Amino acid sequence: MAEDLLRLPKRGESLEEVGSECFEELASRLFFKPAEYRRDRYVMHDLLHDLAIFLAGDFYCRLEELGEQEKKKALTRHLSHVPYRWFDHTSSKVFKSDMKPEYLRTSLYIDDLLSKKSRASKLKYLRVLSFGQLYVLPDSIGKLIHLRYLNLSGCSIGRLPESLCNLYNLQTLILYQCRFLTMLPNGMHKLVNLQHLDLRKTSLEEMPRGISKLKHMPILDYFAVGKHEDNGIQEFGGLPNLEGSFEIKKLENVVDVSQARSARMLEKNHIDKLLLEWSSGNKMVSKIETLRDILHNLQPHNGLKELTIKGYKGERFPDWVGHYSYNNMTKVSLMSCKNCFMLPSLGQLPSLKSLRIEGFDQLKRIGDEFYKNDSDHHSSPIAPFPSLEELVFDNMPCWEEWHVPHPEAFPRLRTLEIRNCPMLTGDMLNNILWRRVCCLREDEEGRCDEMVGGGDALSVRPSQSFNATTINHLRISGCPSIVSLSLDVFPNLNNLEIRECENLESVSMSEAPHAALQSLTISECPELVSLAGEGLAAPNLTHLNLVFCSKLEALPRDMKSRLPSLHSLLIYHCPNICRLAEGGLPPNLKGLRVGIGEQQMRDLSWMGNLHALTHLTIKGRECKNIKSYPEVGSLPHLPSLTTLQICFFHNLETLECNELLRLTSLQQLHIDWCPRLEHIEGETLPLSLLLLQIEQCGLLGEHCENKHKLIWPKISHIPTIEVNRKKLS
Repeated sequence: MAEDLLRLPKRGESLEEVGSECFEELASRLFFKPAEYRRDRYVMHDLLHDLAIFLAGDFYCRLEELGEQEKKKALTRHLSHVPYRWFDHTSSKVFKSDMKPEYLRTSLYIDDLLSKKSRASKLKYLRVLSFGQLYVLPDSIGKLIHLRYLNLSGCSIGRLPESLCNLYNLQTLILYQCRFLTMLPNGMHKLVNLQHLDLRKTSLEEMPRGISKLKHMPILDYFAVGKHEDNGIQEFGGLPNLEGSFEIKKLENVVDVSQARSARMLEKNHIDKLLLEWSSGNKMVSKIETLRDILHNLQPHNGLKELTIKGYKGERFPDWVGHYSYNNMTKVSLMSCKNCFMLPSLGQLPSLKSLRIEGFDQLKRIGDEFYKNDSDHHSSPIAPFPSLEELVFDNMPCWEEWHVPHPEAFPRLRTLEIRNCPMLTGDMLNNILWRRVCCLREDEEGRCDEMVGGGDALSVRPSQSFNATTINHLRISGCPSIVSLSLDVFPNLNNLEIRECENLESVSMSEAPHAALQSLTISECPELVSLAGEGLAAPNLTHLNLVFCSKLEALPRDMKSRLPSLHSLLIYHCPNICRLAEGGLPPNLKGLRVGIGEQQMRDLSWMGNLHALTHLTIKGRECKNIKSYPEVGSLPHLPSLTTLQICFFHNLETLECNELLRLTSLQQLHIDWCPRLEHIEGETLPLSLLLLQIEQCGLLGEHCENKHKLIWPKISHIPTIEVNRKKLS
């Protein structure tokens, strides 16, 4: 849009819509494709990129290429630089080359481009300007009068110069993640062509005055309510064309109902995601009911899809929160509502899929009001929460009781997470929570296994009448009341995470295989001694993680036969594991990360059958007496291993080359946080290595950088050597 490459919009069509159509067409032709690891980002195929570079000729230039071809870059219009380090300053290359700054239309990530005042006049025809890391935006920015697009995402700027308001042609201003930015220039209302202002994740105290004069700006993501009439919530009411996702913050500055009404929230019917936030640490309004009335008058249109309310200081919610007429609502988050003693009636939202309740300090009981508003005679007779798939409770210090009145509640629940709810007792979990929301397997006579109360333990008995629903992802965190847990209660569970349950002693299961379980994580459970009676049988388990379980003494028995599909095993900070794997580890294991006791670390023969292992991490925090590693004869032959990481051996002094030669397929060696490591003994590191990466190993790092005569001959054959992220030539 900034380069005038888009066709003119048709009547009723915005430039953003034209641009989206253009992009989608290019993506459909595979000109762009989703990035492999970030599906919300796109990349160009390598061959198309090479073709584009060829066709672009001298009009496009990356500063990394300047040098031998400086003479050929006089016609450059579009310039970019992706530095290895953010403090690489390279604009001097631009002004010392044959490149003509007055021809430039695009500059990407050249952070010192405007560092000298004299340069701005030469760059005044820039249309697109983006910075990677910037601490001060100079006043000379105001001279770039043709600028259409300015991106300061992630920059550490604390203020914007008033001269910015001279950029009358500016269409897009992105300030996303400028966390130190607390205010905008007073003259922002002069930017009459501004169409997109991104203020998310900034620290704005209030909006500049007169922002409602920008009536044609459809894309504004954030509004910080000020204390004055010309930057208060009334100004928000004067912006009719807002759309998409929107955040309204500093709502504590709305002090009466008439101000809230002036926001005209019901008219903003193109907003589909809304955050309403009151800042913490502010004075309370004298009348609690006033807060409820203010929120009542901030009611959004009923086509809203996602709603977050954060920091609300009232005791109860108005009736619109959870009203069944919001039939498009799929996600609700209620957070840090510290004075609320009652949840709103959310059970009748027909499309609600995700619900998060967090930081309700006064809430003691969840009762009938959570499922249906008795005063609403139009409520549907359907089961409460008919579409809910994910339910999270977090940081509820006084929550003691959870009442579930309807036997068919939560029919589609798949993920349940309960964190930091210390007063929710084991009995309550047994008698209410598990029997309501966990799918139980029927036996041959049509009966189900039902959870019953057993103090803080979980036990099972047959039942003919219980009919519950399916959960396949369960996270239990910060529940000190749980002492034991049976996996037999959850036959359809795919993913189970147990974290910070300080009194959990055992996780058990019957001898029958648990066919559904695919991932199991147990972390920060210091009293855990037994894992499934050491007889965990899960034929489809692929990931097992055990972290900070200081009393755990052994891995499950017969892992080779009981866990045949296990691909990834992580064991950190479990120093009392003295019996690693009777019968051997599963032969299909591909990734192994271990940080265990010294005795087991010295002799690694227990991993001798791992012929499929490709990635191995050895963490030495528990190995204070190991000074040379791997010890002679300790490392088995691992024919498929391609990546080895050795880290956190704080007293390690010597790396034994000859032992690593047994790893004939090794391509990457990472050595991290071994501060005393200085020597490499033996002939040479494996010839198959393509990458040696050394981080925070002071002595060895210095020897590599200085090409020490006793070190360099043993590593010089490796194509890529990096020390503290610096590539050595």
